[in-house]
Amino acid sequence: MTDGQSILLTALSCVALLVLLVVLAMALYRVQASLERINVHAGKILWGVRAIERETDGLRDGLPQLRSTLTHVVEGAGVIAQRLDSADRHLGVAADALAGPRA
Repeated sequence: MTDGQSILLTALSCVALLVLLVVLAMALYRVQASLERINVHAGKILWGVRAIERETDGLRDGLPQLRSTLTHVVEGAGVIAQRLDSADRHLGVAADALAGPRA
């Protein structure tokens, strides 16, 4: 290999390295821009989550009482259902008695 060929190969290697570095820099710039857009959206989501947390803080204290109240409502509804079932059976018997004998 002559000195001219060595210099040419060295120059081509330098150009190839510069092209690689430019392409890599462009790709990194695009990745950075995408990450910045994602960061903006993530910030908005975080802001919304914090707002929801702040708005629902009062629920945490009231939930045990609400659960207890609803449990009592369900128990009361069960008693009402039993009484309505009993009334239905009594009305059925009364209707049969009032209808008289069947042919």
